[in-house]
Amino acid sequence: MGPPYATGCALSVRPPYPLVVFDLDGTLVDQREPIWKTLHERLGSDPGRRRATIEAALAGTLSYADWFQTDLEMLREAGATRGSIEAIVDAIEPTPGAIELVASLRAAGAAVALVSGGIDMIRARILPQVHFDAVYINAIHFGDDGTIVGGKPTAYDRDHKVSAIRKLALDRGLSMKETAFVGDGSNDIYAAREVGCSIAWGATAHPGLIAVCDHHVVEPHMDALRPLLMGEVVIP
Repeated sequence: MGPPYATGCALSVRPPYPLVVFDLDGTLVDQREPIWKTLHERLGSDPGRRRATIEAALAGTLSYADWFQTDLEMLREAGATRGSIEAIVDAIEPTPGAIELVASLRAAGAAVALVSGGIDMIRARILPQVHFDAVYINAIHFGDDGTIVGGKPTAYDRDHKVSAIRKLALDRGLSMKETAFVGDGSNDIYAAREVGCSIAWGATAHPGLIAVCDHHVVEPHMDALRPLLMGEVVIP
């Protein structure tokens, strides 16, 4: 259980930030490294080619969409299937308190969005009961025999996460200052710089993200975010 909070007025008072955006891996789910890294290491793709692909993407000589398709090709060549990927995904757990926090935010009137460079299978299988107002994430497509046949890359990872948040805020008539963002990775830095409340989550949050965030929260349970996102008060 998380710490006790004074929640009696939680549903009658709007949260301080009417739009709250979460990352997925390492934030809403207890997956401390990018799921792509886990998949490649567990399924045995070519590490040299994988490293070269990452370096090209970070250098800007390979687009995100091309990186995504190359990653899928490497996984397919390594024999990855829907079943083998599901077996890895199904071992992931929700971060304690994440499901309840998202539900509380939406019940209190906030819009909650997911913007991630991970894969939608995690959201669908690990957080099936969690409802988001918007989701921007990668999707892998499988054939009837379970083999990878392609996928749809998100348009909003790395420095483009902030573009997704701007779009979400604009669609709701909100400013970026009325928006909160919670993440843990280096690809969250640009987004964290632009919002009204930025939170680096967890002990393994990227140092660069911690440096630009308004808050760094290191707790085992997402109830620790309620004072910041719900305006709830901790009872000593």
